Amino acid sequence: MGKIVLGFDVSSSTIGWSVLEINSDDSIKYISASYFKPTKKGEILEKIISTREKIIQIINDVKPDYIGIEDLIKFMPKSTATTVVVLATFNRMVCVSAYDYLKDYPKLLNVMTIRHGLKLNKDLPKKEDMPDLVAKHLGITFPYEYKKSGSVKEESRDMADAVAVALYYALFLTGKTKKPKSKKK
Repeated sequence: MGKIVLGFDVSSSTIGWSVLEINSDDSIKYISASYFKPTKKGEILEKIISTREKIIQIINDVKPDYIGIEDLIKFMPKSTATTVVVLATFNRMVCVSAYDYLKDYPKLLNVMTIRHGLKLNKDLPKKEDMPDLVAKHLGITFPYEYKKSGSVKEESRDMADAVAVALYYALFLTGKTKKPKSKKK
């Protein structure tokens, strides 16, 4: 078995996660992608504890060798201070959970680094481009989820962002993209 890369796209409403495998020949294989919705019930600490338990369960089930997490965007034009604080709290809780498992820092990757690292031409991909973009990189059909109406669920994009995090990190680990800018390691 190869090395397992777990990627997270974290928000307080949906957490996307994905699993990729780096094989001995440095090829990258898609394993899975999914998401869950943190509870809306209770006080903020209850929400964080409940979400942390789910994150720990995912990490323990996947047993990754590496964990990548989409880092916070420093400037969120349409977000309130409360939204930013809650998002930061959830994001860093996932980081601490990853650290507890790895006994090392997870790789924090910003959105622009990921998009630049995965683009296939001169155009910078947008959020809505990510499912098809990661599918092209991995040679898969993206596992979209659909509403009863037949339209694509928004959570599919969260899953795609988690795949993009794991994919960029796997490409970095195999020397197929440049080193991400990072505060730690």
